[in-house]
Amino acid sequence: MKQLIQTSLWVLLGLIFLFAGGSKLWDPVTHAEKFAHWGYPLWFVYVTGIIEVLGGVGLFIPAGRLFGVLLLSVTMVGATVTHLRAGEMGAFPIPLVLLLALLTLAWTMRHSKMKT
Repeated sequence: MKQLIQTSLWVLLGLIFLFAGGSKLWDPVTHAEKFAHWGYPLWFVYVTGIIEVLGGVGLFIPAGRLFGVLLLSVTMVGATVTHLRAGEMGAFPIPLVLLLALLTLAWTMRHSKMKT
């Protein structure tokens, strides 16, 4: 049961980040206004989209999971700080929850490797 929950979370997080990054790459203009409001240039929309897609793909590949978790965790720290700096109290919990989910899965991955 634990393995099923863990696998479900890997897949869910992978899909979330593939969708989020893909939307930034598919339609960057939609995100450009928000990024400009936060003080980031347009090219940062593309960078963020690429990072989210690469991290999302990494979550689906067992050998790439650690890379995906690290890449996405750093990105979610940045997103959380960005929302807090912008005073967007309603938006900052989303990247924070994603960060906690990523770190929890990384911990369970580390824990399961120690047993083998």
